[in-house]
Amino acid sequence: MPSDAEEPTRIDRLEAIIEINRSLASTLDADALTHRILREAIRIIPAADAGVLLLYDTDRERLVVRHAIGFGPSIYKIELAPGESLTGRAFQERRSVLYQTQEALAPQQDLAPASHRLLAAAAGGIEYPHSALVAPLLTHDGPIGAMIVENFSTPRVFNQFDLRLFEGLAQGAAIAMVNARLFTSERAARMRLETVNQIVSEQRDQLERRVQLQEALADIVREGLSADALVARLARLCGASVFLCDSLRAVRIAQPSTDALTVGDIDDEHREVIGTAVHEAEATRSPQRADLGAGRVLLVAPIPGGSEILGFLCALFGDTAPDEVHTAAVSSAAHIAATELVEQRAREEGRIRAQADTLEQLVQGVAPGGAQGPFLVAVGRLQHNSLQYRAQPAVDHRQLRALLACAQHELGGNAGRKPLLAATVRDHHLVLVWAGADDEENLQRRLRAATLRFALLDPAWQASFVVSDAIDTATGFADALAETRLVAELHRQVRNAIPVHTVRSLGAYRLILRSAKAADVLRMCEDTLGAVLRYDRDRGTSMLPTLRAYLNHGGATKAAARALSVHPHTVQYRLGRLEELSGLSLSAPHDRLTLELSLRIHDSAALSDSLGRD
Repeated sequence: MPSDAEEPTRIDRLEAIIEINRSLASTLDADALTHRILREAIRIIPAADAGVLLLYDTDRERLVVRHAIGFGPSIYKIELAPGESLTGRAFQERRSVLYQTQEALAPQQDLAPASHRLLAAAAGGIEYPHSALVAPLLTHDGPIGAMIVENFSTPRVFNQFDLRLFEGLAQGAAIAMVNARLFTSERAARMRLETVNQIVSEQRDQLERRVQLQEALADIVREGLSADALVARLARLCGASVFLCDSLRAVRIAQPSTDALTVGDIDDEHREVIGTAVHEAEATRSPQRADLGAGRVLLVAPIPGGSEILGFLCALFGDTAPDEVHTAAVSSAAHIAATELVEQRAREEGRIRAQADTLEQLVQGVAPGGAQGPFLVAVGRLQHNSLQYRAQPAVDHRQLRALLACAQHELGGNAGRKPLLAATVRDHHLVLVWAGADDEENLQRRLRAATLRFALLDPAWQASFVVSDAIDTATGFADALAETRLVAELHRQVRNAIPVHTVRSLGAYRLILRSAKAADVLRMCEDTLGAVLRYDRDRGTSMLPTLRAYLNHGGATKAAARALSVHPHTVQYRLGRLEELSGLSLSAPHDRLTLELSLRIHDSAALSDSLGRD
């Protein structure tokens, strides 16, 4: 029996344990709780020098150190399997144990060698304490961990009363930790629920906005309103600047109005970024975003038209970044715009066909609608700004229609104070016809402006025009058109960069064009170049193209070699072989003139044949 002097101490300690358990029950922070449990355990067991609290990790199936007092940091690297060492055995067997001496304790400390080294390092080199108390943390569902307090200096400092106090603390701690876990779990569940509710609310708001936007856009379709109304409504609904562009990026409609000719002109500083977004929208057939800095974002949605892209609907956002609802609205508006663009394309094609019928009447020698001469014709041609001398990508009607639109915009319905009689696409040429035009200088100025405007739309292509002489009557129109087209092709072949030419600017070269139709002249060309042509054809050589490059570059061998992408020695060799086959010398003025005339007439005849086939 304890003495009277000890009894108040025991009562004080029992009251302390009750107060500690009450205090632990009110603590809901699991991390703070583990610290406090171990601190209070050492406080109510005065002889304890150190202690460790471990909790069971169900995923790893190990007891993991959560808090330690009196040990170095290596203690936190120790993990115990259930049944391993003092603490693992107390956890597995669900009972508390008092070890009063080192001799009783050491055999039970059956740690793995690596864990034993870590424990010794954490204890400052001491391998075993002199005394220890171990207790599991028990709940109705089983143990959730264990804790141990130790004395490293004195044996037999712990007694059975200490053990019962320690057990009482462990039981209260286990209940408090379960409560804390439940609270943490409930709080996490509540936070997850709040997050889900917020997401649902945001999705509901987005859905309502999307429905409202789609309904507002659907009204455009139901009311049969124009693309102008569509662009204006989309700009108002999204709070953005909206641009409707054609397939060549030219701005057709803008809200608010803009001076930008193309979508790239919206922001010169970020032209490349915009171009990339437009290219990706066309390639992927899906909306793309372009960050233009200062919080501005450009949404680019392709306008589909079957297998091709008819244009792009672009929305520029400033203060407010676009979200999924804005993206869906712009994409839907692009599909709505497709209907009108298809109708516009059909109307444009109809006008081009009607104008083609007018042109065909003139070719047949009939003046349409009683039009009076003199007539004037301009032929527009496109060539790619390729560095390769001979390779030229095919021109499609999309580009020719764009050049036609540029010409019509600059001509403004008149040129030389007379209206256009016909404006259409014929094969790979743009053909413009006026009746009674009498101000050729004004006409050429406007045609140059049209080529500059087209260059802004598609810098990869270069446009040029050739203007005929005045045609007195419709009966001479077919020959004048053929000659003008031929001149346009000649300028394209030599890559003449001048935007507007006239047929008469050819001077004596017109005699060559006309001579290309004479049978005796063609026979002379055959006599001069026939052997070279046959040699090239049979052996796949390039002597005639080499002669053409040599003459086009003023007889400069190095310049011709650069144009042909060959070495100058190759040019010299080919020209020497050509002289052998033709029997003529390029160093003799008469022979050189004969070779050049024969080549030019041959080329002109070939061009005439190809244009005739078109």
